[in-house]
Amino acid sequence: MPVKVSLIITVYNRSHLFRKALLSLKNQSVQPDELIISDDGSDEDIVGNTKDIINSFSFPVKYVSQKKQGFRLAKCRNNGVLNSTGDLLIFFDQDIIHTPNFLKVFVENCKPGYFITSYPIRLTENQSNQITEEVVRLNNFKTVSTLQQRNKVRKQFLKDRISTILYNLNIEKNKPKLRGSGHAINREDYFAVNGFDENFNAWGSEDDDIRRRLNKHGVGGINPFCSEYSLHLYHEPFHTNGKRENREYNDKRRQEIAEGDYVCKYGIGNPLDDEELKTITLNRI
Repeated sequence: MPVKVSLIITVYNRSHLFRKALLSLKNQSVQPDELIISDDGSDEDIVGNTKDIINSFSFPVKYVSQKKQGFRLAKCRNNGVLNSTGDLLIFFDQDIIHTPNFLKVFVENCKPGYFITSYPIRLTENQSNQITEEVVRLNNFKTVSTLQQRNKVRKQFLKDRISTILYNLNIEKNKPKLRGSGHAINREDYFAVNGFDENFNAWGSEDDDIRRRLNKHGVGGINPFCSEYSLHLYHEPFHTNGKRENREYNDKRRQEIAEGDYVCKYGIGNPLDDEELKTITLNRI
């Protein structure tokens, strides 16, 4: 029986990057059953700036938005899942574009007891400036990325494969890394750990936290991406010199998870803030 796929893309402003992400999605050989755009309180008209692309999709598209209260990626992802119906939850960032079979690899490799992770090529500012909407439409990424960058994806694929083997042998339990830019979690596993921990309300560590909790629940990770890959478009970072404001809370939870507490207090089942969300169905399929 085919798995039902919900694609959740979190957004915050930078609709010029999001347009490229949507154009890249349009080029995928396998399409999701639904797309949920989850907004962290953008000042820009995200829907209006991308409506022409959204209206061209042959699958339902929903938009959900929370109030602007700082960086709340964990809650933003949970909002997307709450408005989804799929068995496989795939999460993309708005600044990520992909080779044509990227989604297909996710769907073909989903299986019970594992999350799926990927490793993006991080483009320089100069490279990103070369990624026009026309380049995205033509999937002409090799003219921009370097052989060294693409080889780094293959090297990470091999490293992560070793990590999965070590996990299965019960030797290593904290790898491979779940990378937020492109990953997938089975719906059943997501709800079992209460989704993303909404106490992570600033930049950093929410991905490491859910990976630890999934591991403790008995869910391992795989990275099946060797020839297919994603590209991270350059933008100014949300953080300052990589500073993680959640470090103290993250260290506390690391210890608690190690002791068996893998269900976060505030997550998809009991949100941190009971706020009214703006939810719109953008196209009728």
